[in-house]
Amino acid sequence: MDSPVLSPMGDRALLVTLSQDISEEVNEIVLRACRRIEAAGVPGVEEVQPAYSSFCIHFDPAKISAAWLGAYAKGILLGLTGSGSSGIHEPSSDKALDGQTKSFSSREVRVPVKYGGDEGPDLRWASEHLGMSPEEIVRRHSKPGYRVYMIGFSPGFPYLGGLDPEIALPRTPVPRASVPAGSVGIAGRQTGIYPWESPGGWRIIGRTPLKLFDPFRKDPSLLHPGDTVRFVPVDSVPAGEVPVDDEGFLLASDGLKPDNGSLPPSGPRLPQELARECRPCLSVPAFEVESPGLFSIIVDGGRRGYRKLGVPLSGAADAFSFILANLLCGNRPNAPALEMTLWGARMRALIDVVIAVTGAPCPVSVDGMPVSMYEPVTVSAGSVVEIGSPPSGCRMYLAVSGGFSVPEVLGSASTYTRGSFGGFRGRPLRPGDVLDIGPGAWSQGREGIPAKAPRYLTEWPERLSRFLAEDSPSLRVAPGPESKSLGGQSALGSLCNRVFSVRNDSDRMGIRLEGKLPEEGIGGGDILSSPVVPGIVQLPSGGSPVLLLHDAQTSGGYRRIAGVIDEDLSLAAQLRPGSRVRFTPLIR
Repeated sequence: MDSPVLSPMGDRALLVTLSQDISEEVNEIVLRACRRIEAAGVPGVEEVQPAYSSFCIHFDPAKISAAWLGAYAKGILLGLTGSGSSGIHEPSSDKALDGQTKSFSSREVRVPVKYGGDEGPDLRWASEHLGMSPEEIVRRHSKPGYRVYMIGFSPGFPYLGGLDPEIALPRTPVPRASVPAGSVGIAGRQTGIYPWESPGGWRIIGRTPLKLFDPFRKDPSLLHPGDTVRFVPVDSVPAGEVPVDDEGFLLASDGLKPDNGSLPPSGPRLPQELARECRPCLSVPAFEVESPGLFSIIVDGGRRGYRKLGVPLSGAADAFSFILANLLCGNRPNAPALEMTLWGARMRALIDVVIAVTGAPCPVSVDGMPVSMYEPVTVSAGSVVEIGSPPSGCRMYLAVSGGFSVPEVLGSASTYTRGSFGGFRGRPLRPGDVLDIGPGAWSQGREGIPAKAPRYLTEWPERLSRFLAEDSPSLRVAPGPESKSLGGQSALGSLCNRVFSVRNDSDRMGIRLEGKLPEEGIGGGDILSSPVVPGIVQLPSGGSPVLLLHDAQTSGGYRRIAGVIDEDLSLAAQLRPGSRVRFTPLIR
């Protein structure tokens, strides 16, 4: 194993890379290191996210430094590999650690699969391609135990190792527009299971009735890093969800019940629709949506602690505007608020409320009369609040005194639309929706941004205005883990020497940039899948960079050539299709 390499990823994450290869031995060290760090309860550490041969420590820089974490992680690894004394205080045994955390495990999970037919539409093609009978492909696929190296890309998606190379298959020439949830596929020498209905280019040979990820279960993910998966052929896949027995174990389709402990306990499950309808305590209806705008969702500060299970951070894309809106209403900074994109909502107040609108400059009116942004505004019951379209910028935020009241899912009120959970019923607002708010007291006479707000917040409206007024505004970036090229030219330097434009297919997952970096010497393309965070600039093999935002996947296989600093990420969130942007190396 190589010496560990430490690579900051923005201001809130530290990547520790042990190797560039896939190895069960290295992955076991990764998981044990993650287990030790999490069990130690280091102040400021939010979570530790494992990958094939690396792990990412997500932390709060206001509570702990990256330098201290790097030294601590290296000490942990020295103790685990026996290559020297760690020189740090740590728990004395893995047994003790296993009792303190359930983040990573070593269970055997049996996954029933109906191979072929409608559930496995590519099995017949695979038979012809390989010159092997369907029965032999199924036998080879279901024979080994597959190690779960990591969970990433999307919630619950397992990266499995151990496929028989004799049944490796190429991807489809054109990805399918929709692959059913539970589909079991092969791509190259990988096999895996689609947790969600999604587009995909893997060859589908079967389907399982088990639901890999359910945010309303006590343990949301069926699989965890370190588990072993065994596929079990069955004759049929039933319609609907697989039930949970009295002991909290998932049942398979046709009486195939796992041995005790072979499937992880999920605990009691609240039906998804009922969970979405549940109102938090102490809330009252406050707004009826007449027009939702283009894309309006409930957000808070983000969903932390579940990136190890492939769950994105989510949360407000422009964190500074979001926090300011809440402070203006007398809320806590993280209170749920409304994020609107490009075109705002029109809502009728059902009670007297105090609101504030921040973010991209746009027309705001109450009963047709203009009101100011970045100021608290009293709205009477029956009045109509309307937020228009900004001439520049992308996202606006509406906070209300007391905060919008929605059920928290996995510790957050933020909407994750691709997973259909969080926020208001897991989706953008629609006409007729009624939004509740919690109790809140707003001190009459308070005007403008509260004096207690930090300086970077009080200066934010002016800074955002200057950024949006520039023809080619700049975002400050630090080097990413793969910022150095393979051929001598700096990928970071090449990135900072160009002006890019924002493509129309950009969204909350990422800002896709028009404009390519030169191929020679840059070495863009695939890497071993590893953690990514919002703010990372990825370089796909085509050479056009992608700046990841808050709904981005938790792991990726493209080179990470730079990271937008946390202070500028809110500015990045205000870039709209057609905007021009450049990057400037951070000088500290």
